[in-house]
Amino acid sequence: MEVNEKCDVYSFGVLAWEILIGKHPGDVISSLLGSSPSTLVASTLDHMALMDKLDQRLPHPTKPIGKEVASIAKIAMACLTESPRSRPTMEQVANELEMSSSSLMD
Repeated sequence: MEVNEKCDVYSFGVLAWEILIGKHPGDVISSLLGSSPSTLVASTLDHMALMDKLDQRLPHPTKPIGKEVASIAKIAMACLTESPRSRPTMEQVANELEMSSSSLMD
């Protein structure tokens, strides 16, 4: 295994997922990564299903914040893609997070 920027992207995805869900994504991700990307996104990021899986120790997000949480979960899932070549760069991740945050401000 080569250590490079794509490893950092993966680590960011793990950290983001742990913050949102309150658990290491290992079991969840390994079972989901066998799915096609469209199935993965649909099953994992279904808004209501995602809200049910959020760390129960945190307050339940309000509707506008829930949209941003779903966006962050989608970005985290992209970072956890098995193939390093298929993962976004950290610059792309930062841009997506910025767009998500700025759309909340509108």
